[in-house]
Amino acid sequence: MITKEVNKFMALAPLMLPRLIDSKKCAEPDITEDSAILYFSLEEKFPIGCVMDMLDDDMDLLLLYHGTSKAAPNIHHCCFFASPKLGQSMYKVNMVSQPNGFIDGISVTIYDSIDVWEDELESDLLSHEASFDFVEAMTAAKLLSVFCKMNYDG
Repeated sequence: MITKEVNKFMALAPLMLPRLIDSKKCAEPDITEDSAILYFSLEEKFPIGCVMDMLDDDMDLLLLYHGTSKAAPNIHHCCFFASPKLGQSMYKVNMVSQPNGFIDGISVTIYDSIDVWEDELESDLLSHEASFDFVEAMTAAKLLSVFCKMNYDG
């Protein structure tokens, strides 16, 4: 089942984000029963803000968090995810900047269970709370509300 979700993602994402998602630049995925992690190296390094804009504008993804490491404030971590209301593939996109603020790769985790997806998003958010200063982040309650409202208008 997860292979079907990966194929669905790879059929659309490279068309929407050709500068970030390129099947030729994808390392061998890590596949488990509930998810697959795809690693993409970028041919061109981009500033983190540029990548964030691409994900927001071109894929209409939701920002889970953007934070800087308390130990190394010039290192940024960022996570976006697809809106469950839109009926797209269930996935999240993670990136970590180099000290100069540029991104040279992204990882995409694709899920085939909405429960696993929501649990992993919440775990990702909570794992960054202690060691990162958030520039912007959803609260765990807001994340839950995004998933609870997915079958309703608004």
